[in-house]
Amino acid sequence: MGRRRRQNSDGDEDDALEREWFKKRQKASATKEEDGGRDSNKSNDESTHQTAEGAAHHNIEEAAAAVTKKDDTHNNADKIERLRLKKQLKKQRQKEKKAEAAKQAAEARQQKEKEKLQLQRIQKEKVAKKNEKKEFNESNQSHEFKSLRKGVKYLDVKVGNGSVVQHRKKIRVAYTLRAKNHTNGKIIDASKNFGFRLGKGEVIEGYDIGLEGMRVGGIRRLIVPKQAGYHNDDIGAGRGADLFFEIELLHVAP
Repeated sequence: MGRRRRQNSDGDEDDALEREWFKKRQKASATKEEDGGRDSNKSNDESTHQTAEGAAHHNIEEAAAAVTKKDDTHNNADKIERLRLKKQLKKQRQKEKKAEAAKQAAEARQQKEKEKLQLQRIQKEKVAKKNEKKEFNESNQSHEFKSLRKGVKYLDVKVGNGSVVQHRKKIRVAYTLRAKNHTNGKIIDASKNFGFRLGKGEVIEGYDIGLEGMRVGGIRRLIVPKQAGYHNDDIGAGRGADLFFEIELLHVAP
């Protein structure tokens, strides 16, 4: 009876050990499941976090792309505006160049016309001088000097149509005094407005004699010998030389 009781005691110990082992196993299983749950939650959290990060990164990329697109649009607008301004400036410069070219062409035409008119004027003056010289030569050929008192000689180059000179009346003349001849002799004296009273002895005697019968507007040449001039005095033509006057009668006092 004692042996059976011992056997029962051993059996109880085994059962206790088995129960203890089973509890530990359940506890280990529960701990493993709990760790697995935590790992799953952690994995889910990490997955959610990664998803959120991916979404944020995608949003950032979209925002950056939008900014880039906006910048590109702005840059394109600036580029278009610069091209427009450049084209406008080019047109303005072309317009200014055309205006400057037109101005220069107009000035060139004006200068050419001015030179043409000047050339025509010079040619007319040459023709007029040539005709005057021709008329003068013909006048000299068709007329001879006429003699007056004291050896004074005269030749009317041009007969005036104004008042006739009178003794003791004040007159005004333009004259040129030369030596040797009337055309290219040395000029001794000249005046464009010389006044005196005719026949009063205010000038040499040859002057008073030579202007007799002359009319205003006329031109007369005189050859005055020494006896009607300065006698043997030398006034630039030599001692006792003949004097060659060309006189234009400007005015006779009433």
